[in-house]
Amino acid sequence: MIDAYTLTTEDEEAWQRILPADLRAGAGLEYLRIEERQRGLPARLFVVEHCGRPVVAYPYFLRSLDALPCAPEADPPRYDTCTPDYLGPLWLDRDLRPEDAPFRFPELFDSHCREQGIVAEFAHLDPWIPGALVDLGCVKPNREIVWVDLTWSEEDIWMKSLSSDARRQTKQGHRAGVQTRRASEPADIGEFHRLYTMTMERRQAREKYWYSLEYFMAFFETMSDNSFFVLSEYEGRVVAGGLFLYDNAEIRWHLSASDREWSRVRPVNVYLYNTIRESLGQGWIRMVLGGAYEDGDGVFRFKSNFTRLRADFNTYERVHDEAAYDELMVCWHQYHGADSTPGNYFPAYRSAPARSDDSASDGPSPT
Repeated sequence: MIDAYTLTTEDEEAWQRILPADLRAGAGLEYLRIEERQRGLPARLFVVEHCGRPVVAYPYFLRSLDALPCAPEADPPRYDTCTPDYLGPLWLDRDLRPEDAPFRFPELFDSHCREQGIVAEFAHLDPWIPGALVDLGCVKPNREIVWVDLTWSEEDIWMKSLSSDARRQTKQGHRAGVQTRRASEPADIGEFHRLYTMTMERRQAREKYWYSLEYFMAFFETMSDNSFFVLSEYEGRVVAGGLFLYDNAEIRWHLSASDREWSRVRPVNVYLYNTIRESLGQGWIRMVLGGAYEDGDGVFRFKSNFTRLRADFNTYERVHDEAAYDELMVCWHQYHGADSTPGNYFPAYRSAPARSDDSASDGPSPT
């Protein structure tokens, strides 16, 4: 027997029972609540049960179309969905393979979307997601991410995972006297926020990458069992830091910050290498370092110095109500001009008109 239902973040007991943060930190109740407040979007958990056991769980955010300037009035209201990075549908049953399930998840979720007035679905997919959980025709290549194999020995990490540049720079930091420690009090989170704000100013980051002190404090106060901050100190001051999420299988480098004035002592190299080294032999499979804002930029090159391992980061773009999508695009052209072309963004009715010099997607970027 197949049963499907939806939870909200108010359904605390059920969400934590079905999808505990130890199973997937980025899909746990605490993380989705943090992101729900940050984004101003309600989070949902779509659950499929087989013979009374949860077998699939899919966390997503629900976005109303009412606020779009080009959206026609609709009754009942219409929506689309998006997800945090590295998610999508999650398979929960260890005794049953997704391809052997007596149902096709994409069909079940399509029915759910039609019932709920969801026009389009956008997801940042976990690179290791089983193919049976998605419509492969809707999977779009985005870019590569890098990851570290935490089952390796410390010697292999140092000699085979790190490049010669990474080893040299990490040695420089250690010789200079850079020390690392975990954040242990609210003042430490304040220091990380100070550095993060400096980093976003330096990079001239888009608004969506700016986070408040309250955002970081929420990790410290509500996700202490599945996240930690690492700080690099030099001559008594905090000069760099990173926020990591973790569950039973993997660690994810979520955010990083540094004071460029002290880059010569390599504080980011030191805290990243020390965190990798301290994570070995603890039962984790991998540490996901992520990708970059643009292919081949300095962020990607820096991460690539710590590992040669790559994984494909894909997005998922699926239309569930073709008629409604087409209607929204007609309204988009009426609003922006008949000759306008949507930017390289999904769903297209949320995009700004493309500029003549557009060469890359203006859509969500992986961390």
